[in-house]
Amino acid sequence: MKINPGKIRASKSRGLSRKPPLLFLWMSLSLPALPQSAAQMPGTTSEGMTEQTILQREPSSIAEQYVSETEGLAVPELLKVMLARNKGLEAIRTQQRQADARLAQARLRPNPTFDIEHADDALFANEGERRSSLSLSQPFELGGKRRKRIQVAQAFAELTKAQIAEVERQLTTQVWTLFGQAVAAADQLEQLEQIGRLNQQMIRVMETRLAAGDASKLDQRLLQVTTNQFEAQRFQAENQLLGLLLQIKTLIGFSPEDPLVLRKAHPPEDIGISQQTALEMALERRPDLRAAKVREAMAESEIELAKAEAFPNISASVRYTPEKNIIEGLLKPEERIVDRDKLLSFGISIPLPIFNRQQGNIAEAASLRARARSERMSLEQAVRRDVLLAYQRYQAARRSLEVFTGNVLPESRESFQIVQLAHRLGELRLLDVINQERLFLEAQLSYVVAQRDYFTALADLEAAIGKDITPLSD
Repeated sequence: MKINPGKIRASKSRGLSRKPPLLFLWMSLSLPALPQSAAQMPGTTSEGMTEQTILQREPSSIAEQYVSETEGLAVPELLKVMLARNKGLEAIRTQQRQADARLAQARLRPNPTFDIEHADDALFANEGERRSSLSLSQPFELGGKRRKRIQVAQAFAELTKAQIAEVERQLTTQVWTLFGQAVAAADQLEQLEQIGRLNQQMIRVMETRLAAGDASKLDQRLLQVTTNQFEAQRFQAENQLLGLLLQIKTLIGFSPEDPLVLRKAHPPEDIGISQQTALEMALERRPDLRAAKVREAMAESEIELAKAEAFPNISASVRYTPEKNIIEGLLKPEERIVDRDKLLSFGISIPLPIFNRQQGNIAEAASLRARARSERMSLEQAVRRDVLLAYQRYQAARRSLEVFTGNVLPESRESFQIVQLAHRLGELRLLDVINQERLFLEAQLSYVVAQRDYFTALADLEAAIGKDITPLSD
């Protein structure tokens, strides 16, 4: 039997009472729209009104105001804005200036000391004796203190860079995850909006059929209940989308009032790397692991610096002293002999490390090194775990998406089509169509969730590896 979708058999009143189907997604995708003039022709039957009302195209989705196929910011643009405008990241980057200042300070040498001294007998004999001296001393660091101090400061600068890169990695992962969730929420909202528009059209058709005696009150109530359920889901999806957009705005440094439109991006079906390759890349590139290694190296440098501090610093000095002495005569005590001298002296000051040899500082640095080594080994295990779990989630999400694409959606669409045609022929009740439509909708929404999970799994795997492995296509 050949069935023409544009015409409906109405030979039995039984078939007419069960005729109006809930044509949601399948009808909007599979049936051709009737000419606009047909909807305005006088004498159009209730069947014709049903077909034309259902197939009439509605305005674009509200979701397109937030997520678009061609306009707005894609993930790369969002990441550039985030790296430039995120306030938390900007605050963290100030630590790099602190590290640079610490390195500059470590390169400086000790300052010399200039002393001036004057002595006379004005408060005592007041004979005019006086002595003045000018001295200059310069400390010299021994044991390689300056070189080892610079090594510690350089390690601290590298540690700061790794910590900033780790914060960027975490923020990037958040942007990826929120972007995938926002796109999925927009797809869900778009489907629910389309279903809501079709349901409203079906309600108008149902009222016309009910007034003509071609439908029952039960069919009208079932349709109204289903419509209200979908409307509630639409409100929830829209609220979820707005919340996700607000989180993205906060991350990228936008104010809540700033407009933001996301441009959809399609991740690759396969990243093309093995689990072992992903693990090797993570151990080499993860910024938090690199920070742990730098922290361990810095602890080793601090031990060497503490040992160098045990060597005393020597100070070399030079002193110039002009003197004026008054000497009594040997034969005539009242006679005064003036003796003027100019002295130039040199000296070296060497502290004796008898008691303090930096024993406590060396022991503390050794303890910090042991702690840093343990933290680095623990983090390596955590990185391996993160990569393995992320790779397994990615594989599971990819297989799930393949099952939906290859089996679930086609079978669900075909089942809904069969039930739809059977109802149009009067073989099934409207309740059967509603149940099958609900199953089809659940399959569609589950597919949206599977897409979101696949996108999130890719973002988690990229975060676990510490490198961009997901080139996107618009």
